[in-house]
Amino acid sequence: MNTKRFILVDDDMFNNNLCKMYIQYVYPTMEIVDFTLPERGFEYLKSEFTVGEATPAILLLDINMPTMTGWDFLEKYEELDQRVKEQISIYILSSSVDPRDKEKADNNKYVKGYLEKPLQVDVIKKISQEIN
Repeated sequence: MNTKRFILVDDDMFNNNLCKMYIQYVYPTMEIVDFTLPERGFEYLKSEFTVGEATPAILLLDINMPTMTGWDFLEKYEELDQRVKEQISIYILSSSVDPRDKEKADNNKYVKGYLEKPLQVDVIKKISQEIN
């Protein structure tokens, strides 16, 4: 997968802006799309990632959001076409220190890894290299 886009789904606008700043520092021309409402982020995946047309992406997903948790998002994600899911690499990006969250992420077949907030430049480079 040759990643061309980052998708941020986090209800914290400050965190999204920080992530965008770091991603742009590492990849100045990278497309970055962010959502503070997870429902809108999910609708974006459904509409944007039509089979064979979308650009592969890394999705950074928060867990604790008020309208739809990251776990709820992943349950809905299960419904998407497999060819769409093959274009998206999901990483949980959370401030949660609950070991059950990390374990749950590790056991989810769609989650590539669990990252702690705040996102760091070296982590962006690492996850990008893992998928490219």
